[in-house]
Amino acid sequence: MRAIDERPDPVQIIARVGTGFPAEQPERAIQVWMHLAAKAGWDVSRVEAGSVDLDAGERGIVDVEGLRYLVRRGRRVRRTLYDDSEGRPSRRPVFGFAARAGRVLSAESTIP
Repeated sequence: MRAIDERPDPVQIIARVGTGFPAEQPERAIQVWMHLAAKAGWDVSRVEAGSVDLDAGERGIVDVEGLRYLVRRGRRVRRTLYDDSEGRPSRRPVFGFAARAGRVLSAESTIP
């Protein structure tokens, strides 16, 4: 387990999920993100209460040691696509899917 001062902030945790195809297991995004947050030393749990907009890429709300974060899935990380559709192999950069978390601000979680 990491020392508290060495842990990355939850908003800095980026989980690569999938190869770039939109239909790939979108639920896996929150699972992988939670795993990486726990591996980084955070106590993280899923919050069942709260609505999310799945069409907008939102995957769920998590509680990280008393603060809530919204986990989103979207094209966020660089990947290399290997393509042979033109008869010869070529490589090109594309954006692949990743999960990331953003703060859910409330009156209790902000300092006046």
